[in-house]
Amino acid sequence: MSTTRVFDMSLPAGSVVALDDILPLMKAMPASWADGSELRWAEHAWGVLESEDLTTYQDPVEEVQVLCRLLTLTAVVRAFSDLATGARVNWKGALGTGPQSIAVALDQIALGRLVERLGVYGSFGARETAAGLAAVVAREEWEEVTGALRHVLGDTRLFGSLWATRWSDTTYPLDDGALEDVAGEGSADKARAFEWITEGMPL
Repeated sequence: MSTTRVFDMSLPAGSVVALDDILPLMKAMPASWADGSELRWAEHAWGVLESEDLTTYQDPVEEVQVLCRLLTLTAVVRAFSDLATGARVNWKGALGTGPQSIAVALDQIALGRLVERLGVYGSFGARETAAGLAAVVAREEWEEVTGALRHVLGDTRLFGSLWATRWSDTTYPLDDGALEDVAGEGSADKARAFEWITEGMPL
């Protein structure tokens, strides 16, 4: 994605952050599975957000808000994988703080203005780093993003798509055969992860 577009203060109304724009950022997403398909899942999920009008923006501040929804998708994958493996949920651990991370690629001025606009500056101790502020926004966007995923995909298909991120050959959207493969044998981990989705994916 061109950084000039992020900083352009005269953007036309109704602009869209398209999948092609954010593919470089998606590739910076930390992976839970060494040979998984999380990147393809994120591409699919971005299409869901597009269908729910969550990828459009009116100004540079809203553009950063849209980009933070990619961080929210990253946190969704991490929270789900933690639940599915019995680990302690650490969604913030998926956001990344390195030089290539999504968070530090954001326009920090617009990010700061967004946090003020949302009124959530103190949600995580008022941290001033880009990663800290982006985490605030990613958490703020959680209900809207997960609500869109559940609305469009349904709980069963959303669960199946997230469970299948551990496999390298998964393609999205999942067909019925792939959903049957996910169902397979039941387990406590699967039951816990599915229940989390049906309960609204709470953090």
